[in-house]
This record gives sequence, structure tokens and C-alpha cells, in this order.
Amino acid sequence: MAAHSEEAGLHVPPDNRVLFFGRDRAGFRFLSHFHSAPILLDGESWPTVEHYYQAQKSHHPEYKAVIRAASRAGLAKRLAASPSAPRRISKHSWFRRTGMQPRPDWHDVKLDIMRRADTAKFEQNPQLAVLLLATGDAELIEDSPDEPFWGTGPDGLGLNWAGRVLMEVRDRLREG
Repeated sequence: MAAHSEEAGLHVPPDNRVLFFGRDRAGFRFLSHFHSAPILLDGESWPTVEHYYQAQKSHHPEYKAVIRAASRAGLAKRLAASPSAPRRISKHSWFRRTGMQPRPDWHDVKLDIMRRADTAKFEQNPQLAVLLLATGDAELIEDSPDEPFWGTGPDGLGLNWAGRVLMEVRDRLREG
């Protein structure tokens, strides 16, 4: 697959691991959920996967509108912070401001929501699909020290669901 990655302008590291949050961010920024890549899901347009993902934390129409209108993915994430998170994290939270709570089944559905959003990102943005496929069989890793579910966490032993979902999407694109 090296030839395809070269054609796409990508240079998969010699260890065949793409650490897209930190180490290899410059060449693989497109893998981030914060990457500007519009998607259309549920009849609505979203500027990034992160916007869509965060908007699913509540069914409240005002909440969804506020998240969609966020100028940046990072702001969408801050607006979606749990009201029970430490103040430094939740000070901009829509939930804290309104006294509402995220949907009770969030932890049960969040992984499937991310799968759906990442699939839309790469199916609806063909140039990004080419880049994802050009990673070949490299292990995709969100080496975020702050995120033990989506990334590798502070000890490097996190679940890396962000990378795992991207590899699932890459496999589906190859098959389809």
C-alpha cells in the first residue's frame, strides 16, 4: 500500500502506526473529528464530525441548533460538556447554562453515533476517502493523552476508539 500512500502525498511512518493526534498530526490532520469536512446526516448539514457527534447528546432542538452554529469544533465540544464535569471544563456547557442533562443513554449510543458520522465523512468527501485508503494497513491511533476512551489516554493504554472506528470505516471503503 506504500505506493498508494505516496500517490496521495502521505508518508505512513516506518512503524506502520499513524498517531494522528500528536506525533503525526501534520500529515494526518484529516483523520481528526475536528477536521473541517461537511457531512449531511438526518437531513441536516454539519461542519465537522465533532459537531454532529456532540449534537447527539440531546434531542432538544435548541441544543442541536447551538451546537451546529458553533464556529469551531472545539467550541461545539465545550458547549456539549457534561454539567457535572469540573467547572474549568463545563463553564461553557449548554447543559450547565440551561439546567438540563444529556440524554440518559449517551454512553450506550455514542460509539454507534461516531461510527455513523465517520462513515458519512469519508463516504461524502471522496478526497478524504482516498487519503484514508492510502493509510493502507497502518494502525490508526488517536494518541491523545487526555482521552482514554477515544484515544490512548495519559498512560498510553486507552481504548483508542477513534482510531478503531476509522480502521473499521477504511475496511468498509475497501470492500465497497
